[in-house]
Amino acid sequence: MTCVSVQAQYVWLPQATGFTPVSSGVRYVSPVDTNILWICSYDGSGGGLNRQDYSMTTDGGNLWTASTIPAPANHDWSMIQGLNADTAFALLYNAVLGGRGGLWRTHDGGTSWAQLDSGVIFWALTSFPDVVHFWNDSAGFLMGDPNPTEFEIYTTIDGGDTWTRVDTANIPQPLTGEYGIVGHFNVKGDTVWFDTNKGRVYRSIDKGYNWTVSSTGITIPANSAMDICFWDNMNGLARLYDGTTGANTMVTTNDGGDTWTTATPTGNFFGSDVKYIPGTPSRLISTGAATGLIGTSFSEDGGLNWTTLETSAQRTALGVVDSLHIWTGGFTVSPTAEGIFKLSYITPVSCTDANINPGTATVDNDTICGGETATFTATGVYAPTTGAYYGVSWIISSADISGSSDPLAEPSLVATYTFTSPAPSTSVRTLTNDGALIDGTLVPYGQYFWTPVVFGNATGTNPVFLSDLTLDGNCLFTGSSIPCWVLDPNSLECGGVGMDELAAAQFSLTAYQKNGDNLGLRIHAKNGGTMSLQIYDVTGRIVSSSEIQVNTGQSYQEIGATGLSGGTYIIRGTLNGLSSVAKVVKL
Repeated sequence: MTCVSVQAQYVWLPQATGFTPVSSGVRYVSPVDTNILWICSYDGSGGGLNRQDYSMTTDGGNLWTASTIPAPANHDWSMIQGLNADTAFALLYNAVLGGRGGLWRTHDGGTSWAQLDSGVIFWALTSFPDVVHFWNDSAGFLMGDPNPTEFEIYTTIDGGDTWTRVDTANIPQPLTGEYGIVGHFNVKGDTVWFDTNKGRVYRSIDKGYNWTVSSTGITIPANSAMDICFWDNMNGLARLYDGTTGANTMVTTNDGGDTWTTATPTGNFFGSDVKYIPGTPSRLISTGAATGLIGTSFSEDGGLNWTTLETSAQRTALGVVDSLHIWTGGFTVSPTAEGIFKLSYITPVSCTDANINPGTATVDNDTICGGETATFTATGVYAPTTGAYYGVSWIISSADISGSSDPLAEPSLVATYTFTSPAPSTSVRTLTNDGALIDGTLVPYGQYFWTPVVFGNATGTNPVFLSDLTLDGNCLFTGSSIPCWVLDPNSLECGGVGMDELAAAQFSLTAYQKNGDNLGLRIHAKNGGTMSLQIYDVTGRIVSSSEIQVNTGQSYQEIGATGLSGGTYIIRGTLNGLSSVAKVVKL
C-alpha cells in the first residue's frame, strides 16, 4: 500500500455535499470503499436545528446526492453507516425529549427507508442511541446509554430485521451518570470498543455479545468527550482535547485497552476527529474545526509526533479507506459548493515553471443591465503550487491592468474575489448586476475590468479573498484584463429595466457627437429642472461633471468636448431623482 508523504503535494479538494441549508456540517462519514460513501449532517450555523438529511456518492465524491430520512422533525443524527451502494443504516435520537430514538434502513440506495423494530429498540424515555455497526449483511450491533441501569446493547444476525438485547450480566455496570457518545467507537475484526463520558473504554471481542471495561485515567469535564483510536487489536490511544488551548491529555495501550499509559504528543494533534489509515503500521490523521485551531495533521508513530499538513479551513469528521482515499467534512456553501473534501495529490509547480499561465480570459456578456449576468472564464490556467497559499483568483478594476506586477497595489483596484487552491485548469467567476457591488453610489455604474491572477508563496492569516494575502512578486502572474459595462438598470440603454413606464416617459437622454468640439444631448423631460451630468471614460473614471438647466418637454443641449480624447464615453444624467445613461463615441 502506498503511503502519503506529508511533504508531498497533497491538498483537500472540495466536493459539493448537495445539502440545501448553508453551513451544513458533516457529523459522520461512513466510507464503504474508494467510491461509495454515506454522510450525515448537522446544523453548523449555530442555530441548533435538528437535522435528518444525509448524502451519498458512488463515484468517489464527484457527485453527491442528498436526501432526508423520514424520521420525525424532533430527531437528530447519532450516525450513519453504509454497507454498499444500496444498503445503509441511519441512527437518530429524539433531540426534544432527550431520550428515545430509532434505527432506519434502506435497501434501495435511499429511495425508501423503514424504521426497524419500532417500539422495541431505544423506545423507553430513558433510551439514547449512540452507535450502530454492521460487520456484514447479517451481523451487527447497537449501543445506547444505560437504560435503566446497564448500557442498552443489541445484536442482530439477520441484517437488522430483529434485535436481541445483550444480557445485562454480560455488560459491566456503568458508573453513576456514565453514558456513551454518539458515533464514538472503533472496530478491528470482531473487536469493538466504545468510550464514555467517565473516561472509560468498553470492549467486546465477539461482536458485542460480551463486554469488559477499563479506565483510561482521563477525567472528562462536563459536556466534553474523549476520542479513542485503535490501529490493531492491541494498540491504540485515548485523548481528551482542549478546544481552547489545543492541548491533548493522551494515554496509550498495547494490550487492547486493558491498561493505559500516559503519553505526551508533540505537534498539532487536532481535536475534531482522529482516524487510523489502513495499510500503514500506525499512521493516524487528525482534523480540527475549533476557532483558531483548524487544519489537518498526520502522525507516523501512533499519535506521539504530529506533522501539520495545512491550517487553512475547518475540518470535521473523517472517513478513511486507505492512504489514497481520505475524506473530511467541512461546511456547505451551497448545494453545489463544498461541504466535504477529498485528500488529493497535485503535481508540484515551482514559481519558475515556464508553463505557468493565468489563462486566456473571456466574457460571455460585455454589457449587463439590471438582473443580467456576465460570466468571466479563464481557460488554460496553470498555477504554481508553492508556499502556504497558492492558486488562482480574479481582480476587478476600473482600468486595464493586464500583466501588472503588483495588481493589489493598482490605484484602479475595486475588489478581489476568493481564491481557489489549487487552481483548476478553468477558472470561472460570475457577476450579477444587482446593485450589490457596483451600485451607482460608492462604486458607480460604468465599465470595469476582470483580470485572472495565479500566484504562489503567498502569506496570510485565515485569508478568504485575494486581498487578504500578501503576494510574492516573484511568484505572481497577472493575465489580460477583460472589460464589461455594468449599466444603471434605469438607463435608456437598458430599456427602462427596473423603472416603470411612467418614469421612462418622464426622463430620457441620448447623446451624439455634434462636431469635433462638442457633444450633443437630446433630452426629454416631463418636468424641467437642474440636471446633474457626469461623463465616464472606458476605465469608469469621471472625466467631467457639471449641472445644466433642462426645460420641460424635448430640448437639446451642447457640452464641450475639446478636452476629451477620441474613444467611448458614458454620459449619466440625473434629473428630479431619475437617471438616464447614454453612450457616445467621440472620433
